[in-house]
Amino acid sequence: MREWEQRLKADDLENAPDPPPSPDIQPWLADPVWCAKCTSAIRRELAELDDLAAMLAAMPPGIRPAITGQREHVKVSGTREHASPSPAVEELDELAGWLRDWEAAYRQRDTPHRRGWLATEITTSVAWLLAHFDAVIAHEDIAPDFGAEVRRWHRDLTQRSHAASAAKHVKKPCPRCRLFTLWETLGEDYVRCTNIDCNRMMTRAELDQADSDTALATMR
Repeated sequence: MREWEQRLKADDLENAPDPPPSPDIQPWLADPVWCAKCTSAIRRELAELDDLAAMLAAMPPGIRPAITGQREHVKVSGTREHASPSPAVEELDELAGWLRDWEAAYRQRDTPHRRGWLATEITTSVAWLLAHFDAVIAHEDIAPDFGAEVRRWHRDLTQRSHAASAAKHVKKPCPRCRLFTLWETLGEDYVRCTNIDCNRMMTRAELDQADSDTALATMR
């Protein structure tokens, strides 16, 4: 706009250039660090971390995270690491440590001691941070990273616990790997095995037929 105004003064009105288009991006004022809309979203997502952690803890083993968008393909060089025997527990342990660190940052002292097992600690830490949320989210040194990481944790736990999808656990073993890792999503035609080493896809009719064949083989 400043450049256009300078050119407008230099040119005569007949040859004046067209004004620049108005930007589509609308700024939102910080209050004092995050805008009111983002502050409300961060508060809600922080409160939901407790429920998402409980949902993740209850997930059967071997379930892949739900993918809400295009999967990012990343080339990794070197030796592939072995899969964790309990990735959900490791995720919850990392969440509990993250909550501890932010509580300590606001308390401005050493990291608080653990409060029992993971679920209890996560519940207590989330409750403590919610009780002090108005002060934490207004702290200029803490609020930027705290808010961004709350949103990242919420997205990650939502995907890992399948909380954002209408996925339903099918209480039957997979015909191929024999694990109880079958899930179906409302609106889809296929039942999927979420065991990483299997990845079987089948229709409901094919699953019922496989059950019948297994039952007949057992009777024989």
